[in-house]
Amino acid sequence: MSGDSVANLSNGNANTQQPDPRRTYQVVVAATKDMGIGKDGKQPWELPSDVKFFKDVTLTTSDPGKKNAIIMGRKTWESIPLEHRPFPGRLNVVLTRSGSFDIATAENVVICGSMGSALELLAASPYFLSIEKVFVIGGGQILRESLNALGCDAIHITEIGTDFDCDTFIPAIDTSVFQPWCSSFPNMENDIRYCFTTYVRVRSSAIEFCSQDNGVSSDGNSENSKFEVKKFSFLPKTVFERHEEYLYLKLVQDIITDGNLKDDRAGTGTSSKFGCQMRFNLRKTFPLLTTKAHIFLLLPN
Repeated sequence: MSGDSVANLSNGNANTQQPDPRRTYQVVVAATKDMGIGKDGKQPWELPSDVKFFKDVTLTTSDPGKKNAIIMGRKTWESIPLEHRPFPGRLNVVLTRSGSFDIATAENVVICGSMGSALELLAASPYFLSIEKVFVIGGGQILRESLNALGCDAIHITEIGTDFDCDTFIPAIDTSVFQPWCSSFPNMENDIRYCFTTYVRVRSSAIEFCSQDNGVSSDGNSENSKFEVKKFSFLPKTVFERHEEYLYLKLVQDIITDGNLKDDRAGTGTSSKFGCQMRFNLRKTFPLLTTKAHIFLLLPN
């Protein structure tokens, strides 16, 4: 994306005093193993679960008084069936350089000439107060420019495990910069194997990764940057709470609330629940994990 620099306004953390010149964004995309996303201008698969995931991620806000923005190219806009456009409950930002393309009269739709101008617009009044998160949804050219760009905070990808013939491709996710946040177990629908994975930016660039790999971080410290969960609260809530740390905390809370209370010889008492499962899949980091938790909590008198 031409002229892009470090984004000053993070997703969901709008400055309430004055707008900043640029916003960051999250990418939402479905792609095959070789990063194919379309054929003849359309998705070659039909996955209702992916449609629901897209809606859940892009529509939901933590502040009921705000809405999210979705950025797309003109061809993506035109590929959406008339009865479904614009996407309701979201600000639809359409990128085009065509002077003859006019949808200015459509509600919840604005036109911009580039990603840079769109992000600047969303950081300015009135949008910097009314827009909570920004999502980039396609098409191919927009995603090739934005997927691994510095303004991208997170990537929500529906990984299509079944082979499809595609003619539109996007770059692979730069795993030296992005780290898996959560990944669902593989599912099957319409004979299509798929899973949902979210990646979050943990480094500003691959150069920082190389420096840390040599034991020297970009700020001169010898220790590598730590993965601090709280820094990623800008993620949609349904995604944020899929991190294994939160799955664990939810399991512990369930044991405290509904566990079996028993006395013990120490007189302290225990709360226990057997056969619970905490399932998560961070396949890009370590093998598929299924943890059967048998947890005891020691309770004070």
